[in-house]
Amino acid sequence: MKSLFAAAATLMLTGPAHAELPFVKERAEWSVPQKPFHVIGNIYYVGMAGVSAFLIVTPAGNILTDGGLPESAPFIEKNIQALGFKLSDVKILLNSHVHFDHSGGLARLKADTGAKFYASTGDKPFLESGHIPYGPSSLIDTTPIHVDRAMKDGESFTLGGVTMTANVLPGHTRGCTTWTRPLTDAGVTHKVMFFCSISVAGNPIAGKLAYPTIVSDYRASFARLKKMDADIFLAPHGGQFHMEEKLAKMKPGAPNPFIDAKELPDMVQKAEAAFDKDLARQQAGGAAYVPR
Repeated sequence: MKSLFAAAATLMLTGPAHAELPFVKERAEWSVPQKPFHVIGNIYYVGMAGVSAFLIVTPAGNILTDGGLPESAPFIEKNIQALGFKLSDVKILLNSHVHFDHSGGLARLKADTGAKFYASTGDKPFLESGHIPYGPSSLIDTTPIHVDRAMKDGESFTLGGVTMTANVLPGHTRGCTTWTRPLTDAGVTHKVMFFCSISVAGNPIAGKLAYPTIVSDYRASFARLKKMDADIFLAPHGGQFHMEEKLAKMKPGAPNPFIDAKELPDMVQKAEAAFDKDLARQQAGGAAYVPR
């Protein structure tokens, strides 16, 4: 079924009006619809199959993390409504990072929900201009969106008893923000991480750098991530937290597969090794590796 959706999305994005767009293949893969589902506690998945968006439900209104691609917004809205929630109940809209596949739908979602938009100080200028000047995402601009609250590293906000903390871990973008919160479910308190990213993903990290401190930023972010812990690891792309495999394991009475304390440290180890490999490649004169 997903292959049919992907074919339809490819057709939509490769017609005459979209022939010039970069990342046509990737956009089609990221745009495959996904049925919304309950993750754990008051957390629901409302994104696409390839690009994530999470809804956190509280008595005072809901929090929506990320907006996907520009073409993702109407699907995210339908997923929220399919779960029985109102768009107007979304009070706060968050962003992990400014890349077009996670910020492209934000402006429409903000307009349609009336939510306040919170994002990092580091990514604010790029979100408000609709353009990031470095890396592959510089090829695709998005609709500018006003940042109602610029969050600094370590700052938190609370809505309806849910406290979200902004952990700014730069590298992937200057303001790459990993949001964390505690969650108590069935009497057990968990540490939830809505991860940003730590991949190079085509960023110039040797020679003409994406930005002057990018390499030291990556190193510092890896060091911080090694000291963090989370037993519920959620990421901006479904494949990054094995969403499809976990969904297949969701059975009544079975342990929740989204609870896995090993996933974060395993990810950090693999990501740092990939960074070192890409850095060596670029220092030797090779092009940055863009994951497909």
